[in-house]
Amino acid sequence: MNPGPPLSYESLKTVLQYMDPNLRIRLFINCPLIRSAEKVVPLKIKKLELSHRWIAIDDTRYTVGIYKKYPAGTCPPRVERENEFGGLATDLDQHGYEDWPGRLQLRPGDVDVRGPFEIVNETGYRQIQGFEIRAKEKKLPDLQERLEYVESLGPINDHFTLSYNHSDIEIIVKYFKEGKTTTDATSHFKVRKEFEHARARAYSELKNRVLNTKAILQQWYARRDGLPVPFESYIMLTISNNKREKKEKVEFVKYEKRLPEALNYLVHRIFENRRHPVAVKLLIPKSEILRLTPGLRMEIEEMNFDGGSYRAFDDIAAYIEESSYPLKSVKACVYHPSIFQHTMLRSAKHLVVRGIGSFEWLPIFLNLENHKVHIIWNYLRETMPVDDYMTLIRHWVSSGKDVGASFRQPLKVEKGAELETNNFHLEVFKEIKAQFKNSISGHRYIF
Repeated sequence: MNPGPPLSYESLKTVLQYMDPNLRIRLFINCPLIRSAEKVVPLKIKKLELSHRWIAIDDTRYTVGIYKKYPAGTCPPRVERENEFGGLATDLDQHGYEDWPGRLQLRPGDVDVRGPFEIVNETGYRQIQGFEIRAKEKKLPDLQERLEYVESLGPINDHFTLSYNHSDIEIIVKYFKEGKTTTDATSHFKVRKEFEHARARAYSELKNRVLNTKAILQQWYARRDGLPVPFESYIMLTISNNKREKKEKVEFVKYEKRLPEALNYLVHRIFENRRHPVAVKLLIPKSEILRLTPGLRMEIEEMNFDGGSYRAFDDIAAYIEESSYPLKSVKACVYHPSIFQHTMLRSAKHLVVRGIGSFEWLPIFLNLENHKVHIIWNYLRETMPVDDYMTLIRHWVSSGKDVGASFRQPLKVEKGAELETNNFHLEVFKEIKAQFKNSISGHRYIF
């Protein structure tokens, strides 16, 4: 069948304008002939999520990770799982160990969106200790001997469709993994219908423990003796789609550059050198260190912001075009009241605040100029006094807001204290009715 003549340059630009953004990206990467046209057509994205090792465009995620390739038959199960789910998220040092200090290092263009809880958790990493290695060295011969004994009883059939009593299987598995194996004890278990099922499970678990233990010891010896690590490392790009539950590994490159540079390269290929800013309806910077590159330009409408620092707002704003303001909506965590001074937050038409802080909220609420405000309390130790609510209501009513303006906030006293919360509701409603004669109240509302 004759495919017909190729699209003209102008026709190609029209087609690209209405194409799914992820399909455009795939075509851009794989078809050099369309790149000049693709770069001059505005790229429109409904939702853009940014993380330290992946970006997600609408329902498709692009993840960079480190793939560890072991010799056949020696890959530890934990590494197989890491490889399957996008590879290791942390750079490796010269001995093949996770380089957490390097992961926490900021580079030009990076945006640190971590809140105080994430910073504490990330800096609390630990390294394996010498006494742990000695314990594994002592345990390995016993594990290998048990594995060889289970193998010596005949071929392993690991496909079972019959259902057996779980506790009976556990008894036999424990015998192989921990008990003293003898011919008489094995013969006693061998006549039971659960035997082969339990033996297959014991074999799998013992083999996994042997492989994991050997890999840990080999890597320790490599660091101690200056030997090569027992695996090869590659940077892997994984593309996954949430809707279609589809995942594919599309690129393997020998691990030489650091992971942040790999993600920067990916971002550069997709977003850089465009004639128009990337149009993003919803931007979601995750509460991590974002690996971005200077020169990225975005026009956004809404933003869900997990970070809580004033500086993080400034850093992310460097990538947002001035034409984006005021944003339609900003959703943000608040760890410190200084964040309310940022223009991006103050000018947003709709502000959603997850309150994470025990400071005085009334002065903050009285100074908000947003058309709509929605307060979501998280981890709040105590609510505002009733008098503060009356002050807030009087201010909101008399401030000359446009039609449709609203202020929403749950009246909670303490999580789990339902009776106290109900009593507080009644107290607030009673005071509103007393001070605002034209108010109308229902079961759970008043206006």
